Amino acid sequence: MSTPPERPLDAVGLARSGTQVEREFPVAEFSRLLDRLAAPAGRAKAVAAFRQAGNWPAARLAVTAEVTMTCQRCLGPVRRTLASETELVFAAEGAPGLPEGSDVVPGDPHRLDFAALVEDELLLALPIIPQHEAGEACTLPAGEGDDPDTSDTAEMRRPFAGLKDLLKH
Repeated sequence: MSTPPERPLDAVGLARSGTQVEREFPVAEFSRLLDRLAAPAGRAKAVAAFRQAGNWPAARLAVTAEVTMTCQRCLGPVRRTLASETELVFAAEGAPGLPEGSDVVPGDPHRLDFAALVEDELLLALPIIPQHEAGEACTLPAGEGDDPDTSDTAEMRRPFAGLKDLLKH
């Protein structure tokens, strides 16, 4: 389909004709996602196969993106592939006859903001704690993960060391 990416989609018309929509978006255009990334680089690819689900327009949406996040273990960059696949139904919450196992997208199905929908799916695909995998190079910040036997214990503070003397009296 060759509509401009910023133009809203008509989910009702697309579902009636069984159209598949494929789009690519620069990750830098997703303002809510950028807050959780280390770099605004990369592209997101979305494929939506529209269809009718009973009386409702529906779509199977698959989204993928390569992003760079901050490892919460070493605070270095870590690249991850975000991927999400979901069944969507464009209807009001609690509408009768909705298919089970589908996520409901409220709002006007004639004016679907596809970019916002893709950004929502990418946000849901983010890992809770981004970190390097077991085989990847993860360098801990200085002072963390050091062996306590090799660190300088002479300057170690013991704030409760004097309490044992107080308990004797």
